[in-house]
Amino acid sequence: MSKIYSTKEILLEKMKHFCSYQERCHKEVLDKMFSLKIDAEWRDEILLDLMRDDFINEERYARSIVRGKFKINSWGKVKIRQSLKQNGITDKLISMAFDEIDDADYLDKIKVLLKKKYALLHKESEPVRSHKTTQHLMQKGYEHHLVVEVFNQLKLQDTGLDE
Repeated sequence: MSKIYSTKEILLEKMKHFCSYQERCHKEVLDKMFSLKIDAEWRDEILLDLMRDDFINEERYARSIVRGKFKINSWGKVKIRQSLKQNGITDKLISMAFDEIDDADYLDKIKVLLKKKYALLHKESEPVRSHKTTQHLMQKGYEHHLVVEVFNQLKLQDTGLDE
């Protein structure tokens, strides 16, 4: 039995609250229950109740993470995939969740981030500037081949990167 909470119903309500203000995956919910020192038999029952009542939905969670990390944090697919894998999301669900990102929007985001980072490095020499810009986008989780492709397109345009 939990050291803090006396009944399963109280724990279930606490976990419903935990799941209601932000999308959660199984792993996050289990981690929270472990931190609350909930007995194994109660953990399983509470987890089943939360899934049955749709407080936990892995597909909804994955889609939400993909949308948020791309639009708000400007993460690329590599970093998003890694984050979802760490939370136990399957490859199939990750692939489905990536439908939330439009390919044109993805390339536009790369272009915007490239221009922004490149402009910030105006005091650097051209090779260093290009390298640091590419590295920055790869750290944000964008695929190297796409970054290089968009970077080369921008270099070929007369408008340049310093806009």
